[in-house]
Amino acid sequence: MATPAMRANLASSRLVRLLSAATARDQGGPRQDAPRQDFAERLAQWLSAVDTVRLHAALPPGPVSAIPRAVSAGAKALCARTDAELAQVRAALTQGIATQAAQALRDAPHEADAGHAPHRKRHLDQQGQMAQKVAALRASVRQALSQASPRLRQLAALDAALEQTLGGREHKLMAAVPLLLEKRFEQLKRELLEGWHGAYVGEMQEMLHAELDLRLQPVIGLMHALRSEVEKHP
Repeated sequence: MATPAMRANLASSRLVRLLSAATARDQGGPRQDAPRQDFAERLAQWLSAVDTVRLHAALPPGPVSAIPRAVSAGAKALCARTDAELAQVRAALTQGIATQAAQALRDAPHEADAGHAPHRKRHLDQQGQMAQKVAALRASVRQALSQASPRLRQLAALDAALEQTLGGREHKLMAAVPLLLEKRFEQLKRELLEGWHGAYVGEMQEMLHAELDLRLQPVIGLMHALRSEVEKHP
């Protein structure tokens, strides 16, 4: 069963809130929430038998408490390294989003008859950059965990299995975002006489920032686990 904190964190995702608001505007009224389903139950519906075996293999054979908690002498340096890598990746992707938004505003006069297609391509390009850079960062952070302690090595193995298991579904879900934004594009075009293009570019930029935050959550969770172990065993 998922904890209340886990459910609250998922429900409060900025990307989820923005998509819900956009859907409500497109439908002309407040969105009625579907009955909530336990996170663990929904996750189970996503997993095949092969996925279940893969995840089970990543779990420790005995209780977690039996895994040694000793932290390596270089663990603090690993924390510093992962902090720097996260900052670098976040800055690069944030700059990419800003650059592309500025380009979209400059290209507006030349794309008047192209509809949403150029924006969809821009969004997909940014998603590709996010997927590539975040995946590389996540692998680097897992490597740091594996070097820090036996317990964190087990967590890194579980995260690798989760990424492999859920990566395809994440890709499909994220690919749907530009399609939802196309409806918002058409709505703004209908309702605003002036400034609708700039308003849409701003909303798309905000959506990409929220998507980046969501993609980085597993990485940040791993980093918090690393820092927590270092602070418990200085």
